[in-house]
Amino acid sequence: MKHLNWLLLLLCAPLLAAPDGKALYEDNCSVCHHSRGEGGIGLPLTDEILSQVSDDYIAKTIRHGRPGRIMPSFEALSPAQVKAIVRYVRSWSGKPGPVFKTAKLKGDAKLGKPLYEKNCVRCHGKDGSGEGPGTGVTMSRERTFMVMPAALNNRGFQQSASDAMIHDIVLSGRKVGGMPSFKSKLSDQEISHVVAYLRTLKPPVIRQGMEEWRGKPAYIMESPYGFDTTVENVKQALTGANFRIFPQRYLEQGLADEFSVNTRQVSIRFCNFKELYHLLNIDPRLGTVLPCRINVIERNGKVLVISANVAQLATLFNNQELSEVGVLMEEV
Repeated sequence: MKHLNWLLLLLCAPLLAAPDGKALYEDNCSVCHHSRGEGGIGLPLTDEILSQVSDDYIAKTIRHGRPGRIMPSFEALSPAQVKAIVRYVRSWSGKPGPVFKTAKLKGDAKLGKPLYEKNCVRCHGKDGSGEGPGTGVTMSRERTFMVMPAALNNRGFQQSASDAMIHDIVLSGRKVGGMPSFKSKLSDQEISHVVAYLRTLKPPVIRQGMEEWRGKPAYIMESPYGFDTTVENVKQALTGANFRIFPQRYLEQGLADEFSVNTRQVSIRFCNFKELYHLLNIDPRLGTVLPCRINVIERNGKVLVISANVAQLATLFNNQELSEVGVLMEEV
């Protein structure tokens, strides 16, 4: 019996082992935050930032994400897996994170509103979306900022950040984000008023686009025509909508040798340069997903017309004006 117990322990040991935080981070986080938190698409996870946020905040941010922004929610991860990622990220600095009280601060939102408008609107925007007047290309941030100002009205942020943590960041500032310290400008009580006002901020209600495609990454429709006719019909429709069509490409072009490329899978790329200029002025980051394209694929006797869901894609940039244009583009 004794030997049997030892055998069971050995067999179950892998199941009982703690999740590998490093592997989980590399699989889920490194693509945006880089291998050691250097940042890129995602916020840099520097020692300074880590010294200002609690483990609870990081865990809740992983869990809830930032709806409408690049940061997704990782609801499928178990509490143990989230904890392992937090522990791994903490290991970079070798220092424990701060612990903040969870109780709400005693502030008055009515008194906080004018203080917010005087001190915070320039960067965080009147609605707290992070799209203040600034001086940047998109008029949404200071030119010296390494990152976009936080979207204070974002549901994920509101769920993750405690009053005490927000108070501490306002008091101390954040160098990497260009946020100044308000230690000499606002009293503790005034900061509490600002925090109370932040809790009243709500994300804007944005037009969602066509109901049947809401939340889906792509439009996928079956064509009633054959492959060649569908390709020509798509081109004619695009020309009729004042788009310029670029030379079409096979989807596998560059990925397979010329004799193995599937010629019944094409990508039709198109653009309206006047609208392109308009869109890039709204947000230059849109250039990463241009030009627009519609793919036509013949598979199992069916011809499918596939395109990225532009209304859904636009919401990732956290820019209300761009989101509204995305819906208009979807209608076109």
